[in-house]
Amino acid sequence: MSYVVKSDGAYSAAFQCLIGLLTGDTASPGFWNIYFADFQLPHHESDIRLNGRPVCQLDQADDECMFTTDATTLQYKMDNFYGWSRRKFMFISPPKSKIMIFGPLPAVLPIFRIGAEVIEVVPRFKYVGIWFTSTHHNIFAAHYAEKASKARKVANATFARVKTHLGSLPVREGLRLYMARVDCYLISGGEISLDVVSRLLEEHMEVQQSFLRRLLGLNSSSLLSILYTETGHTPIKIRRLLCALSRLRYLLTLPLSEDRIVRDALLDSFSLYRNGKASCIGDICFVLRRLPTPIYVTEDELSNDDSVKAIMERVEKVLDADLQYDIDTFDRTHLLKNRVEHIDEGEGRSRMGLVTRRRRHYLDVVIPAHRKAITRLMLSDHNLSVERLRYPGRYRTAAPRHLRLCRFCRSAVEDEVHALLVCTAHDSLQPLRERFLRDIMDQAGGFDRKWSADKPYDFLRLLLSMRKITQRLAKFVADMLAVYDSHPRYIPAVLYLPAAAL
Repeated sequence: MSYVVKSDGAYSAAFQCLIGLLTGDTASPGFWNIYFADFQLPHHESDIRLNGRPVCQLDQADDECMFTTDATTLQYKMDNFYGWSRRKFMFISPPKSKIMIFGPLPAVLPIFRIGAEVIEVVPRFKYVGIWFTSTHHNIFAAHYAEKASKARKVANATFARVKTHLGSLPVREGLRLYMARVDCYLISGGEISLDVVSRLLEEHMEVQQSFLRRLLGLNSSSLLSILYTETGHTPIKIRRLLCALSRLRYLLTLPLSEDRIVRDALLDSFSLYRNGKASCIGDICFVLRRLPTPIYVTEDELSNDDSVKAIMERVEKVLDADLQYDIDTFDRTHLLKNRVEHIDEGEGRSRMGLVTRRRRHYLDVVIPAHRKAITRLMLSDHNLSVERLRYPGRYRTAAPRHLRLCRFCRSAVEDEVHALLVCTAHDSLQPLRERFLRDIMDQAGGFDRKWSADKPYDFLRLLLSMRKITQRLAKFVADMLAVYDSHPRYIPAVLYLPAAAL
């Protein structure tokens, strides 16, 4: 094989490759297909059938997979493959070849050979990027574990490397890195492996939640809903379901003129579902029914591309409705309630309305300390007593709201409004507040008419909604919370446990 290299319009002298095609040669796949075109395993009555079609081999370049329901038949197929390879001067690597037995093991384990070499029987193996296991009732259990482990390692490495070179990872860039480096592992296999066993997906969910919490600067006990409403991301469980439905749409739109094994697999799955047996279609129905707001579908709806598209839209609406319900009902999300955003309607038109999931404007604050301060304030993950005394401590009980008193004045609940706009019991608070108000009046104007000492909560909501002053507001929040963090929290004596209870 002779090659010529072209670079910037200039051509190199011809040179030869005497060991076959070079890696990356565009002719390589075509030549391999020609070379492999005459290999076809003979069918047998013990072969697996999809919609009546016998299927006993899969070919992915030089990765060959063969299967059947009988050990003797499998050995016959292996002998056939070995004989063909000898005629074609192809070497089969016995150490790289493995056998898997699904279902109950026979009393006497059969021995399989390629030529004179014995092939190892293994409980798990990876083929074309998917891990299979024969010792778990879910054949994809090993795949879940492997991909979750890789996702966790990549997520940790992402933060470690960025911290070394840049410090804190900006939210926008962090979300891009998540989609580029972490999400691909978490959704791997989602289009074929429906999440019918919730336990297998737990680590995937924990990896996603941990990444988003770390990116936003939240603690490990923060609310889960806000991770998605504030970043615009989709929970991994729903994302994998949408991948499976998208895959189903692709299969439904395959041209009828094409003779595809995957079409027979789809038709066979529908047949199994009609007969009440385990199937991919049945798993889709099961996962849809198990959503927080169940979605019930029929076989006819899953047999039509437009209907499946409508189901995907329903899944998105159910997700947004469930997330919005959490925002509307949880006490800790009071600053997120009744929030409206600009909605682009195209052609230069927009309107104000409710947007459940979106990357919020305050996450674009440039200075990391300021961004984390306003994020924690918005999401009730700050260090004020209204949140920290909500939970019991080692030597005290949880405090009812009226006992979560300000550490300075001790006369009102230490909540967001009191700390930022009301309390004057510490010398540093009022000067910071006055300087902030002067700055935003110069920057935006009109605040002297909107400020009311009788309605500080409404004024705080107004401040948080104005994008023009977000950077300055974030600095103000960081400065004010720093004053509170520099002094010990006030804990009423009535909250402490008696010595006998310790």
